[in-house]
Amino acid sequence: MSTASINGWSLTSSSSVSQASSVTRRPTLRPSVSARLTTPSSSSSSSSLPALIRNQPVFAAPAPIINPTWREDMGKESYEEAIEALKKLLSEKGELKATAAAKVEQITAELQTPSSDSKPFDPIERMKNGFIHFKTEKYDKNPGLYSELAKGQSPKFMVFACSDSRVCPSHVLDFQPGEAFMVRNVANIVPPFDQVKYAGVGSAVEYAVLHLKVENIVVIGHSACGGIKGLMSFPYDGTTSTDFIEDWVKIAMPAKNKVLAEQGNCSFGDQCTYCEKEAVNVSLGNLLTYPFVRDGLVKKTLALKGGYYDFVKGTFELWGLEFGLSPSLSVKDVATILHWKL
Repeated sequence: MSTASINGWSLTSSSSVSQASSVTRRPTLRPSVSARLTTPSSSSSSSSLPALIRNQPVFAAPAPIINPTWREDMGKESYEEAIEALKKLLSEKGELKATAAAKVEQITAELQTPSSDSKPFDPIERMKNGFIHFKTEKYDKNPGLYSELAKGQSPKFMVFACSDSRVCPSHVLDFQPGEAFMVRNVANIVPPFDQVKYAGVGSAVEYAVLHLKVENIVVIGHSACGGIKGLMSFPYDGTTSTDFIEDWVKIAMPAKNKVLAEQGNCSFGDQCTYCEKEAVNVSLGNLLTYPFVRDGLVKKTLALKGGYYDFVKGTFELWGLEFGLSPSLSVKDVATILHWKL
């Protein structure tokens, strides 16, 4: 009898043993059963069925234990032998080639079809297990941190990032709970100040700057951004193919126009990469339309930064926005590039 654990299930198998001398044979236990036949009487023409004297269940003797051996090349040999045998058969009987081809096609389709035994994705189970891991590995192991967070939050950063599932800032920059106040949307765009059209983003910026007193607002773009690819692809000729996306990403239209003017000879992929970074600068410029952001910059209690995460190359770039007022009180901004090569 052999036992193995597969995917949390314990499987036990047993089979008969060979006559190999290396295996010690255990004594075979056979239960004794007594029975008797009733003899038909001379006056009866029918006979009675046999009856057990002991009314107890009868158990089979336990199977002997075996230790199967496995070689890593067994599967390979079996496969290669089967292929060679098939080739030999087809060389001898060419009329079977069509039948063999159909069979191979059928087997290929069956192997490509997901097994009905595979467990379907359970979103509730995934979230439950995720929370259990968080609770046991993080929450319960950091009581001091979470007791402080229960009293309130004082994040140093406000982060605008894309909704893309591959670019979570908490993972990329290792932000801990309470460190960053975040807004995530398609293409990590910050729209200009508008109390009606963009009240959602405006309320987040206002709360972060005036109430949480964040010291840094960071807008982070990323590689292979679908929103920026859409911006570069949409014709904007009066026709639309989406309900929301085209109108939203066109906030970064100045970035698209700049890229087409300066990088018109580049491939579409390269143009998208340039636009992913230029769109960050457009958002930094749009932040200057918020009065409380400008006040924070003038008082030097707030700084604006742009970032770009390339998850293909595993690199991160960061640049800052230097803000100042000229004698005519116009806004002047200078972007300084700082590269982090990790």
